[in-house]
Amino acid sequence: MPDEDVAVFTSVLQALEDVGILTEVVIIGGWAQHLYRRYFQDPPELSAMRTVDIDILFRRPPGIRPTGSIDEALQAAGFEREIAGDGSTKFTSREAEVEFLIPDRGRGDSGPYRIRELSIGAQSLRHLDMLTVDTIAVRYGRHLVRVPDPIRFVFHKLLISKRRTQGDKREKDRTTAFELAALLSGIPVWRASIAPRFQELPRPQKAAVLSLLREADSPAVAAIES
Repeated sequence: MPDEDVAVFTSVLQALEDVGILTEVVIIGGWAQHLYRRYFQDPPELSAMRTVDIDILFRRPPGIRPTGSIDEALQAAGFEREIAGDGSTKFTSREAEVEFLIPDRGRGDSGPYRIRELSIGAQSLRHLDMLTVDTIAVRYGRHLVRVPDPIRFVFHKLLISKRRTQGDKREKDRTTAFELAALLSGIPVWRASIAPRFQELPRPQKAAVLSLLREADSPAVAAIES
């Protein structure tokens, strides 16, 4: 990961810390993989994937008590507030883009979710609920950052890959999932949790996840079926 990208990411973490919400949000997307590399001590199974977007996930409801302004904190880090095409809030700089996400609630849940405490609108997206359960904390410099349970992150990446219309993004999601699944399958304490996590999925999601893992000849299949 280039030093300048890491510096931008760290500045966003500091902004969240300054606002008092860093421990209440979950970092997902490409930066989650970067954090998994730190958590698992740079394993060879995980490639160092470059990313621009910084995706910040809130629980629903967020349950936050900010102590400062997100606008002021991110503007101090070089970002400017913008409104995305769907009406949600994002912050952009020349180097990166910060987006806010929240789990949707199914049919009838359209438009951004208003987080009044921060005066922002978060994108409501499918399959994000699972990423707010059993999150893990990663020490990153002076910050303690939360990322999803890595097994659920694998399932999430596979499920959203099925919905991708762009082939490059679909393949990136699947590569991320397959690499992480291979790593977790080789660590006994994580391997033992793959099948129980899999059983939490609804039947259609189980079928989709297992089909993709079998296509990739992933060792996670044996963990699920053992």
